[in-house]
Amino acid sequence: MVGEKGADTEIQKQILKSLREFYPIKVDDIVLIAAVQKVIKDAMVDQITKDIVVLRDGGLVEETIIKAPFGKTETKRLKITSTGIERLQGLEEKEVKGVVSAKEIESRLIETYDRIKGDLETMRQNLEASQKALESEMNEVRKRIADHDNVIRTYFVRVIETFGVFVGIFAVVVVSMQASISGAIAAISTTGNPLTFFLAMAGIALTLGVVIIAMLYGIRKLVLIPPKTQ
Repeated sequence: MVGEKGADTEIQKQILKSLREFYPIKVDDIVLIAAVQKVIKDAMVDQITKDIVVLRDGGLVEETIIKAPFGKTETKRLKITSTGIERLQGLEEKEVKGVVSAKEIESRLIETYDRIKGDLETMRQNLEASQKALESEMNEVRKRIADHDNVIRTYFVRVIETFGVFVGIFAVVVVSMQASISGAIAAISTTGNPLTFFLAMAGIALTLGVVIIAMLYGIRKLVLIPPKTQ
């Protein structure tokens, strides 16, 4: 007998399968019985007829009675319903899930291998791209450090050179001042005019001021302002 979901026997399942093959055409009950017996050799006509009634009562099969124009002959025409199709599909899915062939297992393994291989290849490409980007950034950092070292090195060299030049200029100024002072003292001793001494001292002060201003400008221009990098 059929349960709430129907198609509990192999004959009932085959009835639904045969009707699905003819769907949506309605099939005579004699044709349906012959189709079932072709698959299930030992199925009896009475049993097939009983199972058709069970499926009809369960709403899995639709039955239509066609009366002959003359006489009392009646022909039963059967068609699987949408509920019967759903029930049959559910049974077939359970059968497929219960049996997994070696070919299907092999196919799944190959598919999994190809997917893993593709993922690894993508990961490798991403790692190579990240490595290249990191190397580019490191090269840029090294270049900046090298440029910074060159700037510092050039800056100290210029400081030392400028300091040496200014020391030499200052020494010349000091010697010139001593000579001017000695000349002014000698002029006062000779002429007895103190104005000559004051003029000489004013000249020394003016010369010293010009030298100091020039030295300060040179320090600002050559030392305090670092050279521009290319």
